[in-house]
Amino acid sequence: MVVLFMVLKDDTINQSMLIPRDLRNMIPEDHPCYFIKNVVDQIDSSKANHEFVDTAGEFAYPREMLLRLVLMSVFDGGLSSREIERKIKTILVICI
Repeated sequence: MVVLFMVLKDDTINQSMLIPRDLRNMIPEDHPCYFIKNVVDQIDSSKANHEFVDTAGEFAYPREMLLRLVLMSVFDGGLSSREIERKIKTILVICI
């Protein structure tokens, strides 16, 4: 005799998200964002990132993340900075 149990996730009022903590679980393995990530990972941007270390002002995003965002947007057909901003605000893009 086989007994099957249903496992429920915790339901807490303070939970912040219903989506998984690792957003890569929501994206198919053959999505172009993985190709773009692999290409950007080959580029050494440590000098560009180092320029922002110990400087006053707001936090700066890593150059790799910004390059992935631009390349993914161009891949999707967006070329203007306003289109890129709109896509970032409205679509889940794996760049992190």
